Amino acid sequence: MLIGAPGSGGSRVLTDAFTATRRAGIRTARLVSGGSPCPLAPLLDRETRESLPSNDPTAVRAATASLGLEVVFLDDAHLLDEASAAVLADLARSGTALVANATGASAVPEPLRRLIAEGRADAVPLDPLTRDEVAELAEHLLGDPVDGDVAIALTTASGGRPRALSEVVDAGIAARSLVKADGRWHLAAPLPPARSLRTAVLDAYTALSPEHRGWIAAVAQARSLAEDLARRIATAETVRVVEEAGWTARDPASGAVRLAVEPAGPVVLGSLNRSARTAVLQRLIAAAQAVDRPLLPEERVDLLRWRMEVGLLPDPAEARALAMLPGTDPAARELLLRAALDGGAHAGADLADHLRRTRRPTEALQLIDEALPRTDGGERVSLLRVRALTTGVVERRSGETLAALDRHLLDAEPEAELLAVRASMLLLEARPAEAVEVATTVLDGADRSAFATGFSLLQLALGQRELGRLEASLDAAARLLALDGVEQAFQDGRGLASWLPSELLVAVGAEPEAVRARVGDEHAAAQDGLQQARAPMSYTLATIAVHRAEPGEGVRLLRDVDAASGAWREGWQPRILAELTIAQTLSGAIDDAGATLERLGRIAVPPIQRGHADLAAAQLAAARGDTGRARAIVAETAERGAAAGLALDAFEATFAGIRYGDDEAPRRLLALGALPGGAGRDAQRAYAAALIAADAAAVDAAAVRLWEVGLRLHAIEAAHRAASLGDERADRRLVAWLARTPSLRPPETASRRATGLTVRERQVAMLAAGGASDRVIATELGITLRTAQTHLGRALGKLGVHRRTELRGLLLEP
Repeated sequence: MLIGAPGSGGSRVLTDAFTATRRAGIRTARLVSGGSPCPLAPLLDRETRESLPSNDPTAVRAATASLGLEVVFLDDAHLLDEASAAVLADLARSGTALVANATGASAVPEPLRRLIAEGRADAVPLDPLTRDEVAELAEHLLGDPVDGDVAIALTTASGGRPRALSEVVDAGIAARSLVKADGRWHLAAPLPPARSLRTAVLDAYTALSPEHRGWIAAVAQARSLAEDLARRIATAETVRVVEEAGWTARDPASGAVRLAVEPAGPVVLGSLNRSARTAVLQRLIAAAQAVDRPLLPEERVDLLRWRMEVGLLPDPAEARALAMLPGTDPAARELLLRAALDGGAHAGADLADHLRRTRRPTEALQLIDEALPRTDGGERVSLLRVRALTTGVVERRSGETLAALDRHLLDAEPEAELLAVRASMLLLEARPAEAVEVATTVLDGADRSAFATGFSLLQLALGQRELGRLEASLDAAARLLALDGVEQAFQDGRGLASWLPSELLVAVGAEPEAVRARVGDEHAAAQDGLQQARAPMSYTLATIAVHRAEPGEGVRLLRDVDAASGAWREGWQPRILAELTIAQTLSGAIDDAGATLERLGRIAVPPIQRGHADLAAAQLAAARGDTGRARAIVAETAERGAAAGLALDAFEATFAGIRYGDDEAPRRLLALGALPGGAGRDAQRAYAAALIAADAAAVDAAAVRLWEVGLRLHAIEAAHRAASLGDERADRRLVAWLARTPSLRPPETASRRATGLTVRERQVAMLAAGGASDRVIATELGITLRTAQTHLGRALGKLGVHRRTELRGLLLEP
């Protein structure tokens, strides 16, 4: 019994299953109940049907038994009457397989429910698609990836139902709610609910009693109602009946009531005329004002919105204060900020900043330009700050923005907020020493806002990192994390402050494995989906995955990060695309890497991120066989980084020269000044020293050290170099390490034994070496037993061994 909401795919599953069984020669039939008193009747020929007494279900059942059907598929079982359902239940008990779908478990007729209770049938819920599944299906429908905002909106509008999703996508394109830019679909306007969902909801809603409709409308308007508020709006009996009918559900933790199917909300509210909508709002307002406890922040936001919708003017200061509470819904924030601005509050900068963060820089700049001539004092400074962040970070015009700031600061008192932004522009322009100096000046001053303090600490930490000063960078990050009201200092402040120490440690190569565990825990603890605080953690985990020679995992994480929204993603997009290019190249997806690099070439890249873009281009050039070009790119990048004092760029680019066979790169690496510290960097230096000595055993020992600290990509390349110098242990080690990293494309010039295995053969060989049986391997990898045995046999042959014990000795770490 397939049980799901309308449009959840039950009919499609039945169609596919029916087709497959018929092709397999199984005696089968498919029926649609359609409210018929006897759905089995169509299986009989006309003469037999006419001979039966008034389509009597029992007589039809007896006549159908002679057909010898093995499987019967039934659509819309919830439309069956009791007698017909009993006939089908008897048919199932007699040995005929029955596969049916129904809308809602409570709608399944009692005779079929008894089959489930008796253990004779399985109830298979057709759960809504998750957001990730919606994004994957939407990409298939649209031909290109969707960003995180689109995935959320599509999930909401479709209810996670495949048929509804297809309708929403078509409607979104027609209404230009979905727009494509830079190879990805973005949300330009709210999406309408699916047509089929709208029809089903309206039909069911209008059939309810007025009392039940009123309660559902109140829940739809509020989106979530605390239990004590619910009691003031509807009777306990109404709440119970509506919940049992599947319209509402309770949050298991808080007990709050919400709609069970979120997309039903806009449909219900859209069906109300003005007077009915006003009546619902007034009931909600009365309940919220009468409750004998302080309202939660989100309830205060809702109450103000309801009052505004019935025509009551809000207090501008209250509207602004509620809008800026952490966690306020973006749509509610914009509504309240516009109301505050219309009421005379100084909310222009807050609204412009909101527009900047929601990818509407043109609107933000227009609002700022209109507001500047009539503002002064602190509001004027805030407007100038948001304009600088919009042009410098979102539009990536940091050089132009820096020049404009410098002109302003020449003619005015040096405001701390604008100096903090100037520090960020200096950093984007690859002038970290100056950025550190300006940020320090701000922090040493007495008259500074929360924003100036928090933002200066962020620039100080990032600037010290670029200069290779780990301790100073971590100290600034710790001060930022300990800052009271960091969320009030700037949005996403708490998330960025939590992420920053881990990113700094990864960047300077300090204990990569320990950092991986720490970031992984924080990432898992974050809310589901790519929230703005989670995207940076995903980025750092992706870079760690690439270092660990797990580029497939890196690609997965970076695609999610690329689909995220928010100010951090906008500012870091060039880095994200550069890392994605590298991960795709290392996994062997050369065409995908080329397409990503083309995307990177079409956007503005600030000087501070140019080194990452160059490393991506070099990685792809080397994979395409042009190592000469790769060496030239990284040599220029290293020289530019050293000249600008960018210690990390200089180190990374020089080490890349080692990877691409530049014989002078090891000496240049050891000669670099102001080197960042950390176990990873120390292992890289040891590798460079071993190469200078041309000592195969030392190179192999360096490879082991790189592997142990988590720089497994470099370890594999070092083992390959040691093997080419004649170290047999290194060749054996290379075979084992490549088997442990199946998503990594092996070095082109490695030995046949090291590179001959396919990805699947590497997976099977590693599991077998670890003691897994053929059956366990098949289950683990989702393949048949015979396929697992075939892969294992090929792997044994290519590796030149005959038994599992030999495989274990070859592949497991020495």
